[in-house]
Amino acid sequence: MAFVSMMFVALVIAAVILGGMLLIGLVLLIVGIVGRRKPQNKGKRFPTACIVAGGVMLGVPVILAAALVVESVIAVVRTTTERTEYEFVPDRWRNEWVTDDNEAAQEAVNALLLAADKGDRDGFAGNFTPALQQSEGFDEALDAFFAAYPGHLSLCELEGGIYVGGGSYDAGHVVKESSADYQCRMNGEWYRIYISFCYRNTDEPDEVGVQYFTLMNLGAAAVFDDGASRDPHYGDGVYLLCDIRSAEEVDARLIDGQPFLWIETGSTVFTAEEMRDILAGHERLDDPEVSGKIGAANVLEKRYNNTAYHYYYELASENGEPRYAYFATDSPFGKILSAYVCTPDKTDYDKPLWEEEN
Repeated sequence: MAFVSMMFVALVIAAVILGGMLLIGLVLLIVGIVGRRKPQNKGKRFPTACIVAGGVMLGVPVILAAALVVESVIAVVRTTTERTEYEFVPDRWRNEWVTDDNEAAQEAVNALLLAADKGDRDGFAGNFTPALQQSEGFDEALDAFFAAYPGHLSLCELEGGIYVGGGSYDAGHVVKESSADYQCRMNGEWYRIYISFCYRNTDEPDEVGVQYFTLMNLGAAAVFDDGASRDPHYGDGVYLLCDIRSAEEVDARLIDGQPFLWIETGSTVFTAEEMRDILAGHERLDDPEVSGKIGAANVLEKRYNNTAYHYYYELASENGEPRYAYFATDSPFGKILSAYVCTPDKTDYDKPLWEEEN
């Protein structure tokens, strides 16, 4: 830090000196030109000396600035040329200083989707770590991915970003790894992309590259999340996957930006206000006056690492957009902890469906 501070001070001092030279040189130049035009100075050396001194003092900062501009242009051209020579994203990571997790994640995802859209199997595989490319079963996983890939997803506008980022630093030994979770829509279909990667490893460069890449549509993501919610080891061993499930195979809904398996119950569909009225004065979801009216839940979720139970019920849509009632309880259909209205993309926390009475 002390070295950086000294460098900053030195740069400020240099800028002040050059600025002073520029200002003094301009003044001398003007004085010389004006003095030279006066009749009383005819034949005198003073105006010429001012012009020469001013030109020199102006020239030094201008020449230095021009040199910096030229050097910057050369550096940009050199970097651009070098980057075009990298065949795969990890090649750049190994040869350039990359520090931004989001930049690295987007670069890797874009490269993978572009290669997949082109059907470029080798171009796709080259972005994974050498260790994975040489592992048993990688070619089979690659074939399965391309067989299921829906196409054209490089045209998607990705939403989301870094899910987990981090690294380790030890006396010059650096390891930088990160994971990102993206969502996108293409032709009315929702997709989720998850990627895990290492973009710097000073000791083992062969560990640099994509370590995990999965692509799922809504139905497949709902199945995966349901399994992962109950089993911490669900999906272990999977590092490359494209899973696309049709609506005939899996009934799923997107609620609060998350995919859920959907159960059609035939229960009465209420508006949000009607649901508030039903819940008013009650504290439990299994209260006969509540359960007898709202019926069975369309979504049931209990995560292995969470003590709460989560339920979703279909509500009447608003302006053509689906609405859902979300409940968290302390036991199966037990005491209500919270209740809100959800859209496919978010939860409205400003107007709860239920609030505990004082």
